[in-house]
Amino acid sequence: MEKSNDVKQNERIVARLRNELKPLKAQEAEARRRWSLGYNAFLRAEKELQKRVEKGLNVNPVVNGVLNKTVQRLWNTKNGWIAKSEELTKQRDEARAAIAEKEKEILKAEAELNEILTTEKIQLEQTDSAIEKVFLMNDRVVESLQAMDRFLEQDIYPNLSDKATQKMLVSSDGLKKVVIMSNTSNEMDAEKVEQAKLKIESFFKRINPQQESMPQDETTQMLTEILHDLLVVKFNVKPGPTLSRFLGLELDPEKFSELVEAQHLLGSAISYKRSNMYVRLFTRNTTNDGWKPVRQS
Repeated sequence: MEKSNDVKQNERIVARLRNELKPLKAQEAEARRRWSLGYNAFLRAEKELQKRVEKGLNVNPVVNGVLNKTVQRLWNTKNGWIAKSEELTKQRDEARAAIAEKEKEILKAEAELNEILTTEKIQLEQTDSAIEKVFLMNDRVVESLQAMDRFLEQDIYPNLSDKATQKMLVSSDGLKKVVIMSNTSNEMDAEKVEQAKLKIESFFKRINPQQESMPQDETTQMLTEILHDLLVVKFNVKPGPTLSRFLGLELDPEKFSELVEAQHLLGSAISYKRSNMYVRLFTRNTTNDGWKPVRQS
């Protein structure tokens, strides 16, 4: 998993502090190295002067106005060591103090980083645990729904007859109710619809061959309005109030033969198809109370 911005930022701080510590350690090591070299030089100079004394050699840097550079160097090394030692010791101690301070900063930054990592680890564990619980509960819900679907298919839906769209099942105590419901769709046989439209058009041609506006009796006027709404306004014959009204008309076969045939064609063109079935649950406290819907998933 990608690191958070807080973790990245604190890691950069720790890395920067560690890089700042390196030159401080180098300064401390250099001060110690130079002190060791100076001290060894001091010991050698002191030993060399002692040897000259033992051998009766001159240990004065200037004799008869003449400078002995070797002796002068030995005395410079010996006499200058105290000041040099103090300066190098000071540099070493300052470097060590700076190192100690920088190491405190590093420890603090590392502690803050570890705190962030621990907090994020706990958060991740909590998130993972929550996700696992959600998946577990979802699996249980799915299993429960699948079991319910199988039960409905086997034991509940068969109670709804093929022609019915709804049926109620009430418990013996009258306090629980299951309502079986279904969705239905009406389909039209396109070929029969087209034949019916031709019959209706034939009717209009017969009663008004010139398609002129002319007085009509009450029945013909009514049919004209119904058929106009059925064919012209709707643009297509389909199940609905207008079609039901047309199919419910009792027409004289001799006077309206084309329309009677259209009625038969359209009536046989309609087919009702049941789609999905489902249930609605209701409950009540007593048989005198009204039904209240039960929440379903």
